[in-house]
Amino acid sequence: MFKISLYTFCLACLFSACTSDVAKSFEPKSSALGKMNEIVVIADQDDWEGAIGDTFRYYFASAYPILPAPEPLFDLRHFTTEELLESPLRKELRTYAFIADLSDETSSTTKMVKRDLGELRFKEAAVYKKINTIIGKNKWARGQQLFYFFGTDEASIAASVSEHFSTAARRINNHDYKQLKSTLYSKGLNLGHASDLKASFGINVDIPVDFRLAKQEDNLTWLRMDNEKATVNLVFQKLAYHDKNQLSKEYLMKLRNEFGKEYVTTDVKGAYMVINDEDLPVFEYFTNIDDQYTIELRGIWETEKDFFGGPFITYLILNEAKNELLYVDAFVYAPGEEKRDYMMQMDLLAKSITFNNKVQ
Repeated sequence: MFKISLYTFCLACLFSACTSDVAKSFEPKSSALGKMNEIVVIADQDDWEGAIGDTFRYYFASAYPILPAPEPLFDLRHFTTEELLESPLRKELRTYAFIADLSDETSSTTKMVKRDLGELRFKEAAVYKKINTIIGKNKWARGQQLFYFFGTDEASIAASVSEHFSTAARRINNHDYKQLKSTLYSKGLNLGHASDLKASFGINVDIPVDFRLAKQEDNLTWLRMDNEKATVNLVFQKLAYHDKNQLSKEYLMKLRNEFGKEYVTTDVKGAYMVINDEDLPVFEYFTNIDDQYTIELRGIWETEKDFFGGPFITYLILNEAKNELLYVDAFVYAPGEEKRDYMMQMDLLAKSITFNNKVQ
């Protein structure tokens, strides 16, 4: 999703503390707090409430693809510098974005950015317009990531945000990876399911301990996790690979609808799961899992003749060494609950699959 564009993305601030904090860098620092997918935005109130804030929200709070009710890519919290300094805990969070107008040296945000960058770098940034974004880390606590978006007017600040959104978002996702993984496997691993999947499908994949077996047949395994908020499902199916026509969106949607009609029902007679591609689109991506060509679909499922529904991610992985396709599907039912983090966890799990026998 996020492409790297670094030629103007200055990495000069990748050190353990920003310029104004060098004297304090030898003091012990606590570990950063906070949840994943959250950005603390430091900006003057007028900037945050105006076009600059709108631009930042347009990119960083855009909809995560694809959920029944919109949820943002990132949760945003805004503080002015005065509000930031009111509470010590506000300086110990994980990810910060500073938005500053360098032409306004009376701005408290600009003053903080100037201290962080140092006088020389601040002047360079104000003169050489290509340098409009800098990153740093560990300003107040270990494990912090900081992004500085700046310019000398509204248009140049907005350009800084839009030009470097993809790179910043990718870095935030990578920064949150360990927390996402530790949350997914917080209760441990189900070694039995992992062993069964290895024997049945020739794959290595870690399964969280609270997944149970819902259905098992030749070449098909359905795992399910239920808690008080959600039901999360994982389906693995092995298929023979015949030709390139199978590597298509249409074929993968057909597979998913066949599974839904055959196996997923409710208490209502004749109800079954089907893709809803009328109310929301089905997004198609091309990626690699364990260096194997993979089609990925994201969309919404619902039940015919009933009112259940939720998001899904489906993958079709070509295992060339065995001339097989591995179908992997994750779908969530969590009425009234946020679903983004569940889908991110299942995406992480699926993309960690490795094959025992593959083309080297």
